[in-house]
Amino acid sequence: MLALNRPVAGKTGTTSNLNDAWFIGFTPQYVTGVWIGFDDENSLGKGETGSAAAIPIWLGYMKRILADKPATIFPVPEGIVFVKIDSDTGMLKGPDSTHVIFECFKEGTAPVAVASPPDTQLAPEPGELFKSDI
Repeated sequence: MLALNRPVAGKTGTTSNLNDAWFIGFTPQYVTGVWIGFDDENSLGKGETGSAAAIPIWLGYMKRILADKPATIFPVPEGIVFVKIDSDTGMLKGPDSTHVIFECFKEGTAPVAVASPPDTQLAPEPGELFKSDI
């Protein structure tokens, strides 16, 4: 997260009726949760979601407790591999891939097929799309 200048991860949550909003966030050193809501199940109001209401509280708290702590990275568990993936196809990055992400997989589960160049075949003629002899 740029605001903390260190790796973080987390998950927001909001109930369908906007009665509760939360954010659970963590760094390699700390896990912290923020819940916002009323004991009597009143609505928080339009737009009061986990990202709008809970993250700012979490961020303010984490800025204070991490202020004098060095930034560290998340350890990678044994058996996890990182692979460049073509995000358009979900296959391994190919020489013509234009949208590439770095993704992690359990060893042995990463894609093995390489993305092909985009299909350059022309679109079929309109008559080829419909059966006219039925």
